[in-house]
Amino acid sequence: MSDHWLIQPGTRSRAVPRRGAPPHLATLFEGFTAYLAVERHCRPGTLATYRWCFADFLRFAEGNPRTPLVISRFTTDVVRAYQYHLAERGLGMTTVRLRLAVLASFARWAVRNGKLLENPVESLVRPPKRTTLPATLRWDTVQELLDRCRTRRDRAIVALLAYGGLRRSEIVTLDIADFDPAFGLRRVHGKGGHDAAVPLPASARTIVSDYLRSDRPDAAGSEPLFLVGYSTIASKVIVKRLSGRRVWTLVRDLGERAGIKGLHPHALRHACAVELLKRTKNLRAVQQHLRHQDPQSTTVYARLLPDELAEAVSALDG
Repeated sequence: MSDHWLIQPGTRSRAVPRRGAPPHLATLFEGFTAYLAVERHCRPGTLATYRWCFADFLRFAEGNPRTPLVISRFTTDVVRAYQYHLAERGLGMTTVRLRLAVLASFARWAVRNGKLLENPVESLVRPPKRTTLPATLRWDTVQELLDRCRTRRDRAIVALLAYGGLRRSEIVTLDIADFDPAFGLRRVHGKGGHDAAVPLPASARTIVSDYLRSDRPDAAGSEPLFLVGYSTIASKVIVKRLSGRRVWTLVRDLGERAGIKGLHPHALRHACAVELLKRTKNLRAVQQHLRHQDPQSTTVYARLLPDELAEAVSALDG
C-alpha cells in the first residue's frame, strides 16, 4: 500500500494519514496522464482533453482564492457539487458526461494503484448517453467525390478514408512500406496504440498504386505515404508529413466543390461502414474492418438501414 493519504471507505471527507503530507490531487493526476501516455499510448490530443477537463474540475473544487486540492477532499460530495455546477452553466449532457468520465477514469486508476480506497464518481447518477445516428453519404456520392479530386494524392487519401474506413489520424501516420499493392495496408496505427492490417478492395489498391507510381516513384519505404509542401517567406518549399488538419481541410473543400456543406473525413468512414453492412449483412465484418474495440460502436450502423430491416421483418408474413 502507498504511503499517501487514503479516503476511508464509507466516509465523505475523513482521511487516514500516512507518513508525510497529503499529496495534491494535481500531482497525482500528472502520474495518471503519464500512465495514459506510456502504457495506454494515448495521443497528445487525448491527453490535452484529459488535462483540460481536470483543470476545469480543479478550478471549481479549489475555490477562489484557490487552495490546492488534496486527495482527502476528492470526495463524492465534491464531485456531485461539480456535476450540479456543470448543469447550472448550461453545458450539454455530452459535455457533462465527458467531464465526469475523465474524473471516473482517473479515480479508477488511483484505486488500482492504492491512492484511493474507493471511486468517488462511481455512485453518481450521470446524464444518460444519447446515441445519435451519424450522417452518412450515399455510395454513389463517394464515387463522385473521388472523381472530383484534383490530384492523385488527394484521390488516394479519399480512397483510404472511404474504402479502408480510416480515421484521419490513421491516414497521416502511414508510411510507404505500410502499403501492399496485393493486399492493402499491412499496418495501420489506430486508437489506443493498436496496430492492425486493413485489407482494401482492388479499386482502392489501384488508386494508391497509381499515386505512388506517378508521384513517389523513388520514395523509400520509411518515408511518409502522404506529404505536403509549404512555402516559406524566403521562397523555400518545406516538405513534411501530411497533418490531420490538412486532411480535414482537403475533405471540406472537396465537399464544397461537390455541393456538400460541412463534409468531414469521418463521414467517409461512416459511408464505408454502411455500405459494407449493406453488402455483407455482417456486423462482425464491419466491426473488424473499422477496428472498433467496443461492438456498440458498430451496432449503430444497423439503425441506418431501415429498408433492409423492413425486408427482414416481411419474412414474418410467410
